[in-house]
Amino acid sequence: MDGSSLAATGFVKALPDAVRRDLLARGKPRFFARGQIIQQRGDTAREFWYIESGSVQIGRYGIDGRLTLFALIGAGDTFGELAFMGEFPRTVDAIAGTDCTLIRIGDSELQSLMETDPFVTRLLLKTMALTVQESFDLVESSRNLSVPQRLAQALLQLCGDQGDGAEIRATQQDMADLVGVSRVSLGKALTKLEGAGVVEPGYGAVTIKDRASLRDMAGG
Repeated sequence: MDGSSLAATGFVKALPDAVRRDLLARGKPRFFARGQIIQQRGDTAREFWYIESGSVQIGRYGIDGRLTLFALIGAGDTFGELAFMGEFPRTVDAIAGTDCTLIRIGDSELQSLMETDPFVTRLLLKTMALTVQESFDLVESSRNLSVPQRLAQALLQLCGDQGDGAEIRATQQDMADLVGVSRVSLGKALTKLEGAGVVEPGYGAVTIKDRASLRDMAGG
């Protein structure tokens, strides 16, 4: 399991309402246009981000300039906090998947919150530990799923709140990297989903034809 597996969590969302509102009120809203780079792999982590609206692509750019997509996350999700709190360089790139509004939380915002109540520090650490553990549990449970199930889950994540007809711009290699299988195995799984009538593969894209059935194939 690499750093990309924990690139995003529900850390802020998991905080008690009062603490979450207080923390976000101290943060600084930032707007990013679709395609704009938010953070780059190797950057010094001076903040973490809460997604207020829109979506963010998490992945890594290769030497050929191609983005290997790991996740597409949306409103309520948090990313960048592990590198920020651990004081190590960013392990992934983050790009605005759509126009989005994020809330930047840095040292001053976090410190001012912790100074209001010593209990908050322990609460923040406990919440972080729980969200990391949940991420590990999710990765572990996915190992017991078939490749078509894992692909169905990945496609549901990538299409976000979009319904039938949603087009996901991702190559078969992108999806293979995301699911963690070979391109051959990915192709077989995609053919199975196509045969079930839930997706329609295209050049560099996949169209969701039946989201409800896709969710059933993903296991719920």
